[in-house]
Amino acid sequence: MQRTRKTGRLRLIVWVLLFSHAAPALLASVDPETALQAAALAKEGAPGLVRAGKGIVEVPKQAAGCFRLPLGLMQLILSPLPDVDFMDGLKNTGKGLVAPFKLCVAVLEMPGEIVGGIGDATGALD
Repeated sequence: MQRTRKTGRLRLIVWVLLFSHAAPALLASVDPETALQAAALAKEGAPGLVRAGKGIVEVPKQAAGCFRLPLGLMQLILSPLPDVDFMDGLKNTGKGLVAPFKLCVAVLEMPGEIVGGIGDATGALD
């Protein structure tokens, strides 16, 4: 186990030394005008990539909402206990019943959002 740690430390030191000497040389070789043009193009394409990212993030968000149904049912069952509210159980049950349908919509919309977002990003580059 100790040999593995030494090997890992040695690899880390080699990578740090390699990149600490290579990075300034790479940055110095970039023309300032080219860097400004690249930054402007990236700024124009950012909204399209944000759109694509939102489409990707929506699916796990809606999948997590599906867990509200069992949570709400448990809150309804355990509502006679203190610190468990019946109304919260009804809200979670209602949101949990709708969540699978929202998940289906998010899954069906995701490819269009990704392709449209990437298209918007690359369209800004033309």
